[in-house]
Amino acid sequence: MLIGVTVVQLHLLVVLLCALYGSVFTIGKMALETTTPLFITGSRMVLAALLLLTYQFFFHRKELALKKEHIFPIVMIGLTSVYFTNFLEFWGLQFMESGKACFLYSFSPIASALLSVAWFSEKITFWKWIGLVLGLLGFAPLLMLDPAVTDNSSTVGFFTLAELALLGAAVAVAMGWIIMRSLIKKHTISFVTANGVSMMVGGLVSLLHSFFVDSWNPLPITDTIAFIPPFLGLTLVSNLISYNLNAFLLKHYTATFLSFAGISQSLFAAFFGFIFLEEVLSGYFWISIVMVSFGLYIYYQQELKQGLTPAVARSRQSNIHSAHSASSR
Repeated sequence: MLIGVTVVQLHLLVVLLCALYGSVFTIGKMALETTTPLFITGSRMVLAALLLLTYQFFFHRKELALKKEHIFPIVMIGLTSVYFTNFLEFWGLQFMESGKACFLYSFSPIASALLSVAWFSEKITFWKWIGLVLGLLGFAPLLMLDPAVTDNSSTVGFFTLAELALLGAAVAVAMGWIIMRSLIKKHTISFVTANGVSMMVGGLVSLLHSFFVDSWNPLPITDTIAFIPPFLGLTLVSNLISYNLNAFLLKHYTATFLSFAGISQSLFAAFFGFIFLEEVLSGYFWISIVMVSFGLYIYYQQELKQGLTPAVARSRQSNIHSAHSASSR
């Protein structure tokens, strides 16, 4: 019974994580009503970095030490998964519904799988390729057929610049996580320290970029009172709670499983967008989400066949096996 409750609690935490990540797009949409994509990225990243590094200083000071070989990878993580990812994400978010933006951002697991083939020379089975191809095709209805409701950015072929920005953000964050994975595997460094320093790097670059292109008078904020709640909400939900919850769940699930579950973030983003922003998504959104989910499901099933099951599943199977063994004795 205890094991069953624990598994249920873990599954509920996965749902909570997806809901939190989905809410980031709706909160971000609210923040963009009072500031710019660069400033909201830089300000919250610097604040989150200060909080994480302060925590490390008081409770894990030894883990703050950085070696020469850590510097270049951390700078690259700061530029890819912090600066480029968030700037492109929030810039594109200005021109489309939060649910659609979140769905396009969910391209990151597919991008991560494809980049891992090139980066780590990982082998992908035939059925995994089928899953990835179906996942890629799943984005076509939303990108090629969906009538733009709020998107008034320029177009490039079938795509708008805003759509390309969200896809670019998904690729950038995938690159950042691959570099982080390589850094953690090759070098002894705290994940919290690497994350905090990379946030600081990306945040400062975003603020510097903002200083040259935004109107600082004295800050690029049109309404300070309205800016504070979404600013603090993004920092708390995205950088602190979701980060720690994701790190905790990675101890119990594979990254692939969490990526597969992450497709539901779009559903939460669509729900929150409808409730708080009165956004209504077209039928093409739902067609795309079904197609991508089916592709990722095929990919994940192949992971299971290769023995890459979630830890909770292995734990459950192990305990069931132990129970049978005990009863037989």
